[in-house]
Amino acid sequence: MAKQLVNRLNRRISFFKTVTKKDDGGDFVKQDVILFSCWSEFFSQSVQDKTASIGTVYEDTVFFNVAAQMEEKIDNSMKIRFKEKKYSIISIDLRPSEELVRITAKAVS
Repeated sequence: MAKQLVNRLNRRISFFKTVTKKDDGGDFVKQDVILFSCWSEFFSQSVQDKTASIGTVYEDTVFFNVAAQMEEKIDNSMKIRFKEKKYSIISIDLRPSEELVRITAKAVS
């Protein structure tokens, strides 16, 4: 991986899944399980795009670039945690000609 590319990957993100487990009282509770973490490059929408996306499926959409050469495989069933905020993965753009994978994600509550 080129040194310039490594310098761009400066934000730590975690990939997780939400599972349902039984607690000590016998109740079922949802719990986030961290699968792995990696370095990423973070992009938010421009002010113009944010304004245009209000009320659409692209509202609160952000982008993460991660290294394409990772041991772990990313899929749409995973979620991302970045700065204590959770995001669901909308799409994963695997570009064979580049060293990065672009993930489009939407903020969830």
